[in-house]
Amino acid sequence: MIMKFKERKNTMKQKRPYESEGVKEMKMEVELIGITVPVPFSSTSNEYNSESVLATAGRTCYQSFDKQSEKSDISLIKHFCLFGHYSVLEHCSATFRIMGGSRTFTHQLVRHRHQGISQESQRYCDEGNFGYVIPRSIKAKGMTSMYSEVINDIRRAYIMLQKAGIKNEDARFLLPNAVCSEIVISPNFAELRHMFRLRLTTHAQWEIRECFRQILEIMITYAPNVFKDIYEQYKEYGNLNNFK
Repeated sequence: MIMKFKERKNTMKQKRPYESEGVKEMKMEVELIGITVPVPFSSTSNEYNSESVLATAGRTCYQSFDKQSEKSDISLIKHFCLFGHYSVLEHCSATFRIMGGSRTFTHQLVRHRHQGISQESQRYCDEGNFGYVIPRSIKAKGMTSMYSEVINDIRRAYIMLQKAGIKNEDARFLLPNAVCSEIVISPNFAELRHMFRLRLTTHAQWEIRECFRQILEIMITYAPNVFKDIYEQYKEYGNLNNFK
């Protein structure tokens, strides 16, 4: 049997700079490209009810299918979140494509272990033109021009190495942490709750906070009862410093 796949539309608003553009400043952008859904799943429906998968997993533990209803499933999921029964939440995962994040950001992101990771390879990709990130603190000090000049100098040096016959895998040693690196991650829902608790506090660096702010805005739509408590506290205080 030949499986046919529908073409997935790219919703990213920005693109990697073309060669004629050289380098350009990029902004964090997160796109949901996949999520666990129950089987059978109707492609004609707009519902991506991942929470029904969690409810089925949870009811298997208690053999409580006779009590199943939409309302009781919601109560059950909230119970798992409240009392830390996160093993049930591991049965669902979401896949995000992230663009406009620096290598500094991705080095922090990949420290979270319970997730699949696929990252743009500087070894194989030509980085003669690249996106980069400017920290807000540098802009606030009026040092953007100096910063950008250094970035452009590095690009020129990278291209000089290429023209001299140096492979990308060695030329990349010049590249700074500011260079953007596209990445795809697939954390399960339990790991996502853990990530939110660590990365949506004022202790987290601004770039990774922005990433998880966008992810939270996505997940509250697709799994509202799993992330409602986190979302409500974040909306009220702007951080999860005191989340329990």
